Amino acid sequence: MASDTHTQSSPFSKTVSILFCYFVFAGFSVSGAEDSPMKGKVAPIKGEINTSLNEFGISLSEDGNTLYYYSKRKNSNYSDLYKSVKTKDGWAAGEEISELNSQFDDQSPFVIENEKAIIFSSNRDGSIEFKLGNGKIGVSRDLYFATLKDGSWDKVTRLPQEVNTPAIEENPFLAGSYLFFTRYPFGKVAESDIYISEYKNGSWKKAIRMESPVNTEYAEIAATLSRDSKYLYFSSNRPGGYGGLDIYKVEIKEDGTFSAAVNLGPLINSPGDEAFYTETPDGKNAYFCRLVKEGGNYDIYEFSASEWEELKKNKKISLESIHFRTGSFEIEEKSFEILDRLVSFLNENPSIKLKITGHTDLHGDPSDNLELSRNRAAAVKDYLVKKGISSGRFTTDGKGSKEPIYPEKSPEMDRKNRRTEFQILE
Repeated sequence: MASDTHTQSSPFSKTVSILFCYFVFAGFSVSGAEDSPMKGKVAPIKGEINTSLNEFGISLSEDGNTLYYYSKRKNSNYSDLYKSVKTKDGWAAGEEISELNSQFDDQSPFVIENEKAIIFSSNRDGSIEFKLGNGKIGVSRDLYFATLKDGSWDKVTRLPQEVNTPAIEENPFLAGSYLFFTRYPFGKVAESDIYISEYKNGSWKKAIRMESPVNTEYAEIAATLSRDSKYLYFSSNRPGGYGGLDIYKVEIKEDGTFSAAVNLGPLINSPGDEAFYTETPDGKNAYFCRLVKEGGNYDIYEFSASEWEELKKNKKISLESIHFRTGSFEIEEKSFEILDRLVSFLNENPSIKLKITGHTDLHGDPSDNLELSRNRAAAVKDYLVKKGISSGRFTTDGKGSKEPIYPEKSPEMDRKNRRTEFQILE
């Protein structure tokens, strides 16, 4: 199973290794944390994925095109695993993953890479049994693992006793060779804590409860890690929040120390419950689950960052999300929304002038790339001018393939190198 547990590069694993050492043994204070100044828009996720029933426990594939979650439908006595595929109009209606679901509760999936494997929670046959205080036999909910081979899910395997116990284990999140998950005693959700286990030399190490600032005397669930591995997100009902479960984050600093837990603020958190903050591949936007009112159902929401507030703050921003037709400087329609937000930003900030610079990937002739990048920058300017912004507020340039972010050729690196930069001119 060793090869199946490494989901990111070695720098990522190194960061998580530091995180493991500090969070397990440090005992940092949770006092004094302020809200994180999140700016952007929050709305129910686009498409047909949300229903009148629960959509909860989300996990996003590495490419951002498939979303796993669980739900309990009207025709079932148990919760089941579902997945939805991203389309040009949003997200398709969820499809039950019948190969993985059992006649018991199947919950909180974590999809590894682009559906290479999965870890999820279940109380199916084979889960740990124990005796309740009334003498009856109870069944825990344990973490299970399966791989996808030739388009079909292979045999489901329960993780060993170093991870699973007679308590409830759920909400897995795999980062490199480290597995984060939630554990609480049977029937005592209020005592939930976040645990971490390392996969090393072909076996799982005994899971350890994480210390402050993650766990407190209150409930903590659903740890996730940011795409750049700089932040750990989780949910807690500790005092000082906006409702029930709020989403918090802790920063992993370069010197190996960690910030106090910071509430993501009222844009993300509501008087209800929020959990499973899951970043998109670019790390700028995110999905999460929200329960608006007690007795209702969880739905999936989307956070869209305000790119242009970031531009105003840092004076420069580089975007991969402005797309052109292949080998062309014709802007694709799906980029109009972000450019229209730039129009609004420029109307609200009439003194700002911008330099627009185009960049290509490393494929093709360098001189052709240079011309293409200049034409793409000019096309962006033309779009903004047609929307009523004065042409005198822009200058344009193109660097072709001369200034790549990554000096490599691969689909992922190509996507990052193909970008449009905006810089505020002083």
